[in-house]
Amino acid sequence: MTIVGLLGASGFLGQRVARALVGRGATVHPVPAPRLSTGGRDLEALLADLQSPGSQRERDRLADELAGCSAVVNAAGRADATASGDELFGADALLPGVVAAATPDPARFVHVSSAAVQGRIAVLDEAGAHHPFSPYSQAKSLGERLASAVNERTVCFRPTSVHGPGRPVTQQLVRVLASPLASVAGRGDRPTPQVLVQNVADACAFLALVDEQPPSVVLHPSEGLTTAELVRLLGGREPRRIPTPAARVVVGAGRVVGRWSAPAAGVARRLELLWFGQSQQRGWLDGRWTAPAGRQAWKEAAWKEAAWKETAWKELA
Repeated sequence: MTIVGLLGASGFLGQRVARALVGRGATVHPVPAPRLSTGGRDLEALLADLQSPGSQRERDRLADELAGCSAVVNAAGRADATASGDELFGADALLPGVVAAATPDPARFVHVSSAAVQGRIAVLDEAGAHHPFSPYSQAKSLGERLASAVNERTVCFRPTSVHGPGRPVTQQLVRVLASPLASVAGRGDRPTPQVLVQNVADACAFLALVDEQPPSVVLHPSEGLTTAELVRLLGGREPRRIPTPAARVVVGAGRVVGRWSAPAAGVARRLELLWFGQSQQRGWLDGRWTAPAGRQAWKEAAWKEAAWKETAWKELA
């Protein structure tokens, strides 16, 4: 019997990871994630914080909870690109290290990170280069580095922009794309790294259970969407085309404001992805794993947010 310890099992992604694991024949052992806080903003400080009495108590508790697990998945954390502060770094930077240290030998540890750690790099890949641009991406970057430093069996799984019914950022996106504000930069033929939550969950379950040892960093595969196609699928309309030079000026202004404001940095990055997208290389999962959900699931995600569509223009007018 394969038992997988799962932190964050009640969350937006964690619930679906649990179902995917069960669907692949595993037994799920939900484990409550501790609430941590840290002032550490670099790897050295976090390694020191990992040795604090509070962190050690949580590590020992988790070690008892995870004993007997064949794999451990950390789907806990704060998935808010506009957040900042010690609680954010506790959840997304320190917690992965605590769980990695508590994972029993020789169990595999799959840590759900984010492609945001590579920031605005032209082409996402599975390299170790990190280019965080906000408190959220910095915390995720540190979480990867800390977990990998304390546990050599760590697999850092990097989903890109995750969407699905019930997620506020998806509701906001559907709302915008269903309105006259729906737009793309230029022709709208650039690839955009938007992915469905059910696909991310199944890929995460695959990484936890596959016999072959995955590499230390795994990027979620592209779902093949372009910026214009995303508008058509979620908004049900043809996007307006914004001249590329004008769009770059707006995004550039957002970046400047984002240097002093975490919420502004998150909003500017979302607008940049909406207008310009981002390319990515083929990775380890390509050719090994097949996404269970396709274009129809994107349409269904939009339909389930129909209430937003019906009121979008009234609220924006």
